[in-house]
Amino acid sequence: MSIVKMKRLRLIALSSEQDELLARLLHLGSVEVTETDAKLADPQWAELLKRDTACLGDAKAQANALHSALEALRKYAPVKSGLFIKRSDISEAEFLDAQARQAALEVASQINERVQKIAHSQTQENRALARRAGLSPWASLDLPLELAQTDAAKLTYVTFPAAADPGEIRSALAQAAPMSELIQAGGDKDLLYFLMICHKQEQQQAMEAIKPFSASTVSFKDVTGTAKENMAAIDRELDRMARERDELAKEIVTFADKRVALQVTLDRMNQEVAKQAVRERMLTDGTVVFLEGWAAGTKLEELKKTLGGFTCAYELSDPAEGETPPTLLKNPKWMECMNMVTEMYSLPAYNGIDPNPLIFFFYIFFFGFMFADVAYGIIIFAVSLAITKIYKPKKTLGYMFHLGQYLGISTFICGIFTGGFFGNLLEVIYNTFLPEAVMPGWMAKFCAGIAFNPIADPMTALIVAICIGVVHLLFGQLVHLYMGFRDGEGVDALLDVVPWWIVFAGIGVLALAGNGILLIVGALSLVLTQGRHNKGFFGKLFGGIASLYDITSWLSDVLSYARLMALMLATGVIAQVFNTLGSLGGRTVAGVILFVVVFLIGHVFNIGVNLIGTYVHAARLQYLEFFGKFYKEGGIPFRPLKYDTKYVDIIEEEK
Repeated sequence: MSIVKMKRLRLIALSSEQDELLARLLHLGSVEVTETDAKLADPQWAELLKRDTACLGDAKAQANALHSALEALRKYAPVKSGLFIKRSDISEAEFLDAQARQAALEVASQINERVQKIAHSQTQENRALARRAGLSPWASLDLPLELAQTDAAKLTYVTFPAAADPGEIRSALAQAAPMSELIQAGGDKDLLYFLMICHKQEQQQAMEAIKPFSASTVSFKDVTGTAKENMAAIDRELDRMARERDELAKEIVTFADKRVALQVTLDRMNQEVAKQAVRERMLTDGTVVFLEGWAAGTKLEELKKTLGGFTCAYELSDPAEGETPPTLLKNPKWMECMNMVTEMYSLPAYNGIDPNPLIFFFYIFFFGFMFADVAYGIIIFAVSLAITKIYKPKKTLGYMFHLGQYLGISTFICGIFTGGFFGNLLEVIYNTFLPEAVMPGWMAKFCAGIAFNPIADPMTALIVAICIGVVHLLFGQLVHLYMGFRDGEGVDALLDVVPWWIVFAGIGVLALAGNGILLIVGALSLVLTQGRHNKGFFGKLFGGIASLYDITSWLSDVLSYARLMALMLATGVIAQVFNTLGSLGGRTVAGVILFVVVFLIGHVFNIGVNLIGTYVHAARLQYLEFFGKFYKEGGIPFRPLKYDTKYVDIIEEEK
């Protein structure tokens, strides 16, 4: 239950063994290979070695091809799937099978070839539709569009803005070119379409006459026949392309049984992408390769055993002064779910302390205390457990539903002591639907709250919440003391904490016995100790005096825990409101139906809203109040080369 110690790894191996070495490191999953820019900046290193050339582009291309093929299957051969991906187990040997990989890549190629044909067909269709749209306004003209002139006449296809007046255009044309005529072919909201026929000798005059009306000429390049004939040909072409796309889509559907193989291979290629990305960080001269990185202390023996199988030289050393190793948290499997809470804030610094064991109980208890309902706890636990067992989510999502099981248990237990079961559902049922029946004594005691009922006795809930907060804050100070002695700064840690304890004790004595001597002693101890790091006598004195103002900060921190009571009340009150609204229909059939509908809608809403609020506020009390007493943040995540899959869980085998 700590931050894993890191070792600096430097390794030189033969280039011929590089691929196998990376494959073994991927299997081991405990080495992060870092960038080598600093080495290349040194002329002596740059003269000997250069960056390795990896096949990263090829690996990414293959992964993208598999992804595109799966997207095509999702579109043309969809299957019902839930909110989460259902992962399956696979042996490492099967996962790395080269033949299966090649077969899946071939399937992906065939699917993508058909997808490309469909895309090309759609492009051609868009062009055909554009041509058809260009011909449509001229469909009323029963003459070949390639006809531009006769022995005596000139034919010109022209357009005018829709706002133009055809009468004015004809009048101007008649005056300038009497041997001419305008025939309207059609019009739309933007343009008017005309065929202008004029004597060849008047062509220039006719064009000059229509120019003031914003006339534009239209030409039909490589078009023969009438507009209707061309539109009919385009329609036949569109039908043919649609049939071709349907056939291609049916062919894609025939690959639906390869979906799982494609998913497995996509996971496999993503690991190859990660491996090739690491290869790009290595240096080589063509004969040997050099890598530098960090090795997790939890698997040093396995790493040494792995490297012993290669012709290589390596060094494992402690971090040098000034180096910042990455942070890896190591906790029992049942506690790993708390990682998501810590990582939402910030990983601890490498020389800090792992907060997960410290906040595990507090976070889960705070959540349960605020939700505090037996039925809600059962629902949260059951949903979280079901999703974990069925879908086996990993990483953050897996942590979330693993943590949800603990939160459900905590909510259930706190609900037992505070009398919550869908709010006051039991009382509403007896009072509204079973007025003649008498509630059993144990049930009445439960509803009244074995410890207290927050709705009936909010002051007790507030006092309990404040007391919990005081314990939480004092525990944070104890952690600060531990870290001080651990780091050889025990005296400083004592001076940071003990004067405040004297002040707190003095406040308690003053409140209970009316004696303020201990409080004065505590205040003087703050003045004498809290400015000790400042320079000069007056700097130390004024620093100590200024620390007295921090009493308000402590008071604010303590009062922050009143939100435990506030969220508890919010959950209970909202539940009671919906129970009351549902019971307004009385004992009638309609009343029962109303109650069921309001009950389902109301409690789903209550769980959803308060699930988010309770989760956030339980985290806030850790981040702002608790972490502020001891936490060193800013850790760099440890990102080793390891299996990271989306669709399968790999059953790793000894190598």
